[in-house]
Amino acid sequence: MQAVLSLIRVMAQTPHGSWQACPHFGIRDLFEQARARPGLPQNAIQEINLALADLGIAGLRVESVTKDRQENRDVDSYTVKVVSTADPGKTYSVQV
Repeated sequence: MQAVLSLIRVMAQTPHGSWQACPHFGIRDLFEQARARPGLPQNAIQEINLALADLGIAGLRVESVTKDRQENRDVDSYTVKVVSTADPGKTYSVQV
């Protein structure tokens, strides 16, 4: 599970579409645009789930992306909640 959470952290730092082998990989641009367009975390959920499927990672899906409260308004952070599709009671989260 740690490997998938680490992969999501890498995706958050990678420009969208910059890896030809997986066109959905990379969501950094979506988070940068989220400051001006609040609906973009929903796009990030979709892109992360598509990337996980493209990479053959089954049994997990991103359920939500929520913006964290920030004291420093210059930097945004988000919490990504990942759920097991086999056991929806198993959830994991990663801050990006």
